[in-house]
Amino acid sequence: MTAAVAALGIFAIVAVVLWAAITPIDDGANPLAGPDVVTVPPRGDVSAIFLPDGRPVFVVHHEDGSVSVVDAFSSHRAWGVEELNVWCPSTREFVEVAHEARFDEYGDYASAGPAPGGLVTFDFTPVKLDDLGDPASIEIRAMREPSPEGSAPEVPPSRPPFCPGVGAGSIVGHSIPEGAIVQTPAAAVEAAPNGWIAVRGTLHVASDGFVQLCAEIDGEHCVDGAAVRGIDGIGLMLNVTRGPEVTAYEERQVWLARVDGGVLDDIAGIPGTIER
Repeated sequence: MTAAVAALGIFAIVAVVLWAAITPIDDGANPLAGPDVVTVPPRGDVSAIFLPDGRPVFVVHHEDGSVSVVDAFSSHRAWGVEELNVWCPSTREFVEVAHEARFDEYGDYASAGPAPGGLVTFDFTPVKLDDLGDPASIEIRAMREPSPEGSAPEVPPSRPPFCPGVGAGSIVGHSIPEGAIVQTPAAAVEAAPNGWIAVRGTLHVASDGFVQLCAEIDGEHCVDGAAVRGIDGIGLMLNVTRGPEVTAYEERQVWLARVDGGVLDDIAGIPGTIER
């Protein structure tokens, strides 16, 4: 419960993140789809981008000139909810926003929160080199298995300073332009786009554990909603409460999700989008 309450405060702290370069698409394709070839940031920097299927990743240009492509999803999933990472430039670590697991700039598990292993990384092919011989642009390819070393699930996070020595504006994360957000979960399911999408809504856990993402909640009625698969609603109700029959995840915000078979999968809240 303590970790969940702290997570809500961290979501507010990380409200200012870098805008990802996304062009809304009007032909029914996924509006989060990034380009096939992406630009590598300068040495020492990290950029937050979206793959052609809308999956959020980071492109890391290490100080030695090498490049890594690291997944934005943490290896830790609290009760089935995907957790997103942001990049802290002062520690050169990826930090899971909700529970503060930390991963190094190559995606390997470093310390703190309950993550079972490292982050997924991706192969890539250099398309263009810069004057130093470093990759200047790349085409991202197959997903790699993450390193297995991590913490035991029951180990609580140590909660060091979230990102010491820098302001929220220096933290790198994924943000979504308003024009790329589907405004109701029902509309997202009806459109059934491929890959990841951004959708606005409130996660609602019913008293029987049934989980939906709703445009609005009228008493116990979910308005313009869609069922969410893979979430342990009973676990949330028993362990992450912030009031009678209300979990700490039940906030109106922007979520990443995939549509599959008329339901939402792989749902993850975008840091900094909780509406008060």
